[in-house]
Amino acid sequence: MTKKPPATAPATADQVIAALTETFPNMTPALQSAARFIVDNPREVGLNSMRTLASQAAVHPNAFVRLARQIGFEGYDEMRERFRDFLVTDDLGGFGDRAKWLQALAAKGGTAEVQARMAAALIENLERGILKQDAAQLERIADRILAAENVFVLGMGSAYSLAHQFWYEARMAFPNFSPVPRHGSQPVDDLAFIGPQDALIAFTFQPYRSETMEGVRLAKQRKATVIGITDSATSPLYPAVDHGLICPTSTPQFFESHAAVTGLLETLLAVLVGRAGETAQEHIRAFHRQRMEAGLYEDSPRLMAVDPLDMSRSR
Repeated sequence: MTKKPPATAPATADQVIAALTETFPNMTPALQSAARFIVDNPREVGLNSMRTLASQAAVHPNAFVRLARQIGFEGYDEMRERFRDFLVTDDLGGFGDRAKWLQALAAKGGTAEVQARMAAALIENLERGILKQDAAQLERIADRILAAENVFVLGMGSAYSLAHQFWYEARMAFPNFSPVPRHGSQPVDDLAFIGPQDALIAFTFQPYRSETMEGVRLAKQRKATVIGITDSATSPLYPAVDHGLICPTSTPQFFESHAAVTGLLETLLAVLVGRAGETAQEHIRAFHRQRMEAGLYEDSPRLMAVDPLDMSRSR
């Protein structure tokens, strides 16, 4: 059963996205598919026709008409006008030049067109996934992580490599980080003793993994702090966590892109190390000293003798 449409239609693209996200749980599956596409690809709405969007979202074009009416518009075109600003302005600068370059590349066809379409998707993902994150929120998340006694990093399927890479780097500065699941385990096994003093960082992207959601529900039940990283406000992970970060993964190809997610994780790790202070830095130094003493690096001793945090190795 759908909610009654609002008295007035949303005035901006951000308000449209907020309205779609709020009413998403009450939509039919077809409308959810259309809404998710708009929420995750706002620039595409102003750029392409309704039929093109319907093809990309795998729904009937009429789904977008019904969706627009559900949130207060008379029709789809009125809703689409709210997204025109994505084509006229770009608050990050340089979109016009990039657009011309991408259009010229795409006009060549073949592999060049594939390059152009991938580049456009990756650039937008990076901008929305990293540059448009709220700095204050990243600081709050970092502080909650740093305050935890144990930090578990959970990812399944395609998110497993992201979670493992984040843990692999973070454990150099923070020995209390643990990957989930470990080999031969299920997430709920490795989270069996999680408690209020701990934190869980969980990753899941479309199609969302039930094992990850089971782990999140267990952590919430045990009163642990849960940070979720996902690809959409319509993801089941986003409303289930204490702190959520959204990072787009869409591309023109079949496989989702994790380039922006990787950038966001590297940014979060930099914030963590910066706010942790000297203790984290000394852990990193000690970690690398031990590796050097064990002969694990092929680099010459002269290059590796410098402080691992010193970025001026070229001198």
